[in-house]
Amino acid sequence: MKFEGFPLIIGFELTLMCNIRCRHCASSAGNPREGELDLHEMLDICDQFPPLLVQEVDFTGGEPLLRSDWPMIAERLNKHKIPFRMVTNGLLLKENVPALSDLGIATVGVSLDGLEETHDRIRERPGLFRKIISGIEAALDSGVPVAAITAVNHLNVNELPLLQSFLYNLGIKHWQVQPTFALGRAKEGSLDLSRSTFLEIGKFVHGNIMGCSDKCIGMVPADGVGYFTELDTRDPSWKGCSAGRASCGITSNGDIKGCLSLPDHLVEGNLRERDLWSIWFSPDSFAYNRQYTSDDLGEFCTGCEFGEQCMGGCAVMSYSSTGRFHNDPYCFHGMQVRAR
Repeated sequence: MKFEGFPLIIGFELTLMCNIRCRHCASSAGNPREGELDLHEMLDICDQFPPLLVQEVDFTGGEPLLRSDWPMIAERLNKHKIPFRMVTNGLLLKENVPALSDLGIATVGVSLDGLEETHDRIRERPGLFRKIISGIEAALDSGVPVAAITAVNHLNVNELPLLQSFLYNLGIKHWQVQPTFALGRAKEGSLDLSRSTFLEIGKFVHGNIMGCSDKCIGMVPADGVGYFTELDTRDPSWKGCSAGRASCGITSNGDIKGCLSLPDHLVEGNLRERDLWSIWFSPDSFAYNRQYTSDDLGEFCTGCEFGEQCMGGCAVMSYSSTGRFHNDPYCFHGMQVRAR
């Protein structure tokens, strides 16, 4: 049967080049990829989005602001009336605020992994925190929407309440909290997520979302946080990983992945060889999600009553933790069942 869904959300990695070397970077970003797309190629890719009903494009890296022609890519998306967002480490944010404002960016997601000492330790750049805060203040003063993104691990989980207060007082309206994936430098640097730390994330997110008033920051749990217990805050509930079903990622050399956080060998094709329509609608593309049945569930999920709907949780969390899909061990429901 031909797949009939569309890639409503595109993650667009503008470059793998980065100006810092974070301990928890799942992409091990630093140097640019070999054969990164030039501006003409990137604009051509943007022109392929409207027929595929793309509703949002998220610029990522590496550090996307290191790509000096990013405004021209954003302008092409504006021409197609497709909103764009960006995830940045914040080091170059302040000098780019005028362009971000002029181009009408929907949201700038800035990585903040703790208060000053903790953040600079994880990011391995003394003085980075203060520079980022200066950039955030400049963005907010110019009316650029800013969200904070925190990758949680054992180094910063206990600091979340203090960080929440700091972000609220700074004027941040939205905060995404996500588990650290055991990929790239995070795996090499022993930042793997323990079960106890994961449960602490769940309790913190649940307590703040359920107890939130109009005077608290809007907290957004990432896809890897869940599922199917009293700690789950999703409404509606989790419906399975969207990679290759309603979203996909484009790497800076034109490879297509279901999610940019997946390892680089899990590609469906390259845009220098086939257009996005052909790759997206190929019968063999994204088979791990599109052809899923509950028989595909791994040891952590086999027999689960939510298996048909859940599809074994977040694809990246599952693959990074166990080396296979549909086998996410970081699941509130699964942890409860195994604890009985």
